[in-house]
Amino acid sequence: MEQIPLSAASRTGSGKSVTRKLRAAGQIPAVIYSAGHPAENLTVALNDLEKVLRQVTGDTAFLSLQVDGGEPRMAVLRELQADYMGRKFLHVDFYEVKSDQKITLEVPLEFTGTAKGASLGGVLTAAMHSLKLRGRMSDLPGNITIDVSALGLGDGIHLADLPLPAGVEAVYDENDVVVHCVEPSEGKATAGAEAEAEAGE
Repeated sequence: MEQIPLSAASRTGSGKSVTRKLRAAGQIPAVIYSAGHPAENLTVALNDLEKVLRQVTGDTAFLSLQVDGGEPRMAVLRELQADYMGRKFLHVDFYEVKSDQKITLEVPLEFTGTAKGASLGGVLTAAMHSLKLRGRMSDLPGNITIDVSALGLGDGIHLADLPLPAGVEAVYDENDVVVHCVEPSEGKATAGAEAEAEAGE
């Protein structure tokens, strides 16, 4: 999996007054945790953090974190705190990982091809758009490509059907459906229910 570069700086101060000043200056307080070592207080630029988030799916990201211009460190974005409106980032936690350490990351699913059932009026419905995988960083893929060309009406692809890299496992039941081609009437009902749900929101 490709590492996303992110720069950070050491932080010595703490407390509400310090964090307020940091946020006013476009910086976000952060902490990096590492097994066997004390936590380190950091700051990251809000603009840099937002660039990272635009490149990932879900709530995790694999990073090449450079602190104070030092050697890059492999880390994952473990937790991102925002205000109650979800508009302003308040704090971010990182966790440093080793190359042989197993971790869980969420990776995007990419669907290719046109389902055979689509020519008969079928509707392709994705039950998942991303998938949590567990494995070593060197084994985890950046995404999973799924060819839906062979799906006829009523056919589906389950987690057990996905060709995952050796040493990588999905953090779900292998019988879970990833994508399926539903009957025309069922597809219309699903679309209508989704439209009603969106209107209600």
